[in-house]
Amino acid sequence: MTLERFEQALWLEWSGLPAALNKVRANGWLVMRKVAELDCAAHRRPEAVEVTLEELGARCGLEPDVVVKVLEALRKKKYLRCFIPDNASEPALIEIRSPIKTPLPPDEVAKIITDPHLRDPGDYRYARAEDEPKIDDKKVQEAVDYYLNHLSQKMNSVILEQIEIAARRFTAESLRLAIDRAARHEIRSMTWVLKELIRDHQKQSEKNY
Repeated sequence: MTLERFEQALWLEWSGLPAALNKVRANGWLVMRKVAELDCAAHRRPEAVEVTLEELGARCGLEPDVVVKVLEALRKKKYLRCFIPDNASEPALIEIRSPIKTPLPPDEVAKIITDPHLRDPGDYRYARAEDEPKIDDKKVQEAVDYYLNHLSQKMNSVILEQIEIAARRFTAESLRLAIDRAARHEIRSMTWVLKELIRDHQKQSEKNY
């Protein structure tokens, strides 16, 4: 039997992850589960979810500022990669890391789960390193170098994560053009660059549609 995409993520409910995430931050599991639902609905393989903080908050029954605190806490503990915009009405990019850290590993979950359709850990979404969205290390390094040479010498783990997300989701050319645009306006912010990339991508999608 072939499992539906979200069925492939249901093992997480049995893994001890809900309690673990709620210890990291109240509502941690609620937000993570909704991100997994959105990812499964949109992507055959795990990828970044594009959603505004307002929408994510509304769908979780939380205020956007609470969602931001949850996302930041889960990012810090390396459950997620995130681009979190300053404005709640602008899209965020949220990506579940694989293999996700769970108190019970997939093989142990398979032994205790009651649903007979979920007994094969090979079907579990987010359980394997190969579930991780592919990233071209050379492309990321080139993007890092371009950022440092043309935009800013400031670098930290959040900025590097933003560059990695951009390198996964957008072409190298579009990333360079957005950095050039920021530099022309003397805006030394990778956050601004990602906002522009998302906006450009949305415009192009609407045009193609």
